[in-house]
Amino acid sequence: MTTRLLLAAAVLLGSTPMALARARTWTHAAGKNTLEADFVDSGDGKVWLRTTDGRSVSVRMDELSKADQEYVRKQMRQREEAIHARTTVQPDDIQYGPGRRIATLANRTVNESSGLACSRRVDGLFWTHNDSGGDASLYLLDTRGRDLGSCALRGVLAYDWEDMASFRVGQKRYLLVADTGNNGLAAAVHMLYLVEEPPVDAERGVAVKEVPVAQVIHFSYEDDYRNCEAVALDPTSRTFLLATKERPSGCYVYALRWPENNPKKAFTAQRIATLKVPGATGLDVSPDGLRAVVLTYGNAYEYRREAKETWAEGFSRPPRAIVLPKRVQGESICYGPDGKTLYLTSEQLPTPLLEVPAK
Repeated sequence: MTTRLLLAAAVLLGSTPMALARARTWTHAAGKNTLEADFVDSGDGKVWLRTTDGRSVSVRMDELSKADQEYVRKQMRQREEAIHARTTVQPDDIQYGPGRRIATLANRTVNESSGLACSRRVDGLFWTHNDSGGDASLYLLDTRGRDLGSCALRGVLAYDWEDMASFRVGQKRYLLVADTGNNGLAAAVHMLYLVEEPPVDAERGVAVKEVPVAQVIHFSYEDDYRNCEAVALDPTSRTFLLATKERPSGCYVYALRWPENNPKKAFTAQRIATLKVPGATGLDVSPDGLRAVVLTYGNAYEYRREAKETWAEGFSRPPRAIVLPKRVQGESICYGPDGKTLYLTSEQLPTPLLEVPAK
């Protein structure tokens, strides 16, 4: 944010003194201008702030005072420590309880929730998207089902979005959107979109209206045309997993290592397993990369691998069946921020948010 913008924001906010008392005072590095705002997030040398009148502003880290920069670093360290603590899970210790509906989505624009992913920035927030025929937008919600806004992928058309995922690589948090639907088996090439997760606030929602695509990955399957509605990424091996929607005998799992950023090249996904799971409609991988949950219209099936094993080895063993609550056309599932609790939606209005607790 330029000095002029910082000053303008401060002047504008001067008309709401009672609200300003709850916000932090941010100071420009030159010490001449201040801004009253709440901290939202930080990444790639930027800091996102939310003013008390609800506007989002971004500031370069080096434009803030040293005290503000240290405050931001402290906040981010605390978030990283909390993430590490809650995602250290022993798979053998996980037991799933009965699933239940915890909310109904207030945003009725979400009428075909086909993918679901938890926020890696703020606990208790989730991203979803619609199936084919919708716009290229991601919608934010919380565990109460509140509508917390949306964010469009810049320059993207949504042909047949079928699944999404969230994950962390180093200090960056990503969202994966899979344009992989192929009901007529006519498409030879499919797209995976990677974006850095937009800054969000637990109360005020999405801080930006549009997010650039960090990488688009074009790919084909090594052996045939496939319809795929279940996609995830194992962040520990940087491997995309794709489970096809075969019927009635089972489904195929393909693997694609996260390739170089080359939008003009179509990469090849290699088949690594055949599962006795008919009609896979969703997929997610735990943050530690040791468990993968495959969703069907009925129940879910969780596969496990050891740290030194490949996913081909993990998928070669029988899965654990997880009984899910009844829902209409359920095509989305994800692990929660704790790396074990499961969350689901469905493609029918009113859209439910369901939870399968882990203990």
